Amino acid sequence: MTGDETAQELWVDLGGQRGFITGSAHTFPGRFHVYVPVAGHSVTCSLSDVSVASDAAHWWLRGFLSGCEPSYLEYLGRPGEDYLPTDDEYERWQVFVRRFRETGFCPTLNKRPDRPLAVTDEARALVRVDAWEPWTFVGERVLAQAHGDWVEADPQPEMDGPFLAGSLCAERGYSDLAGLDGDWSVCMDCGEVTDDL
Repeated sequence: MTGDETAQELWVDLGGQRGFITGSAHTFPGRFHVYVPVAGHSVTCSLSDVSVASDAAHWWLRGFLSGCEPSYLEYLGRPGEDYLPTDDEYERWQVFVRRFRETGFCPTLNKRPDRPLAVTDEARALVRVDAWEPWTFVGERVLAQAHGDWVEADPQPEMDGPFLAGSLCAERGYSDLAGLDGDWSVCMDCGEVTDDL
C-alpha cells in the first residue's frame, strides 16, 4: 500500500466534512491535524471533533493517544524531577490517563511550585478576591501555601474542571491572567497562581 492509499484509509468525519488524518499537531497532547479537501487545508483537531472514523483511523487514534499521554511526572507538575508518586497520586494519574484516551482532552498541566510566593500589597491589588490566599491546581488537586511549602488544601474545594466551582472563571471557561513578580502568573478573578519558571 502506498502512502496515498494509507492516507485515504485514515478518514474521519468532522461535523459532516470528511478529512484525512495527517499526523500530530505537535501543540498539546492529543491534538492532531486533519486535511479537509473541501476546505483545501488542514485543521487541528481533538478526538471530540471526530464524529465518525474509519477502522484504520480508529486504531491510529488509539495508538496516537496512547503514545502522547502525559507521564505521571508531567501530570503531577514535576517534569524532569526524580520523584516517585504516592499510591494516591499514581491512582489519580491512571484515572486521568484512561479519561485522556477516551476523550483526547488534556487540560493545561501546571508545574508544581518549588518555592513560596510572597504575597505583597502589589499582588493583593491585582487580585479581585477578598482575603486572597494563593492557590494552584496541579495533578487535579488544589495546592495552597503552608509555612513556605505547597501542600494539598484540606478540605479540597469543589472544582469545575480546572476552575473553582461557581467562579467567574468556570462560567466563562478561562482565567484572566496577569504577570506577578516576573516568575508567576495570577488569575485576577479567582486568585489561582501558576509558576512560570
